[in-house]
Amino acid sequence: MQWTKEDTELYLTEKKYVDTLIIPLIPFNPETDSTIAKEAFQRELNHLTTHLLEKGYKGRILLAPDYNYITGNYEEESQRINQWIEKFEKQPFAHIFLFTFDTKWKRWEKELRGHLLWVPSLHERNLQSTETKSFVKEQVNQISDLIKAYWD
Repeated sequence: MQWTKEDTELYLTEKKYVDTLIIPLIPFNPETDSTIAKEAFQRELNHLTTHLLEKGYKGRILLAPDYNYITGNYEEESQRINQWIEKFEKQPFAHIFLFTFDTKWKRWEKELRGHLLWVPSLHERNLQSTETKSFVKEQVNQISDLIKAYWD
């Protein structure tokens, strides 16, 4: 289920079956020319990956709105993310995952109330290429296995 009117209305009637939340973490820093394209690509790749995950487990996973953050102040951002998680825990969700390609979150993982799913990113490529689609499908399969381990 996605963060749309239709899906959230369905979630509200079926929430006892939806125990998992995925929050996409999207870096954003327009001050640095060298990272604009990289971060935009990571955002697109994050969307592609998390939407495929949600699609595979529709009715069990809710895909939260993107959590956009300005890179650099991970301590402050981890506190803000934890505030988001506190609100979502009231639904309640048994499993909350934070999905990112940003390696810097690994340093702050212990501070986060959710489970960090960090995956190495591809270098900027065409998202429609066979190679990229294959990479994303393989990552989704591996992430699915990890999420299922938490469900057991």
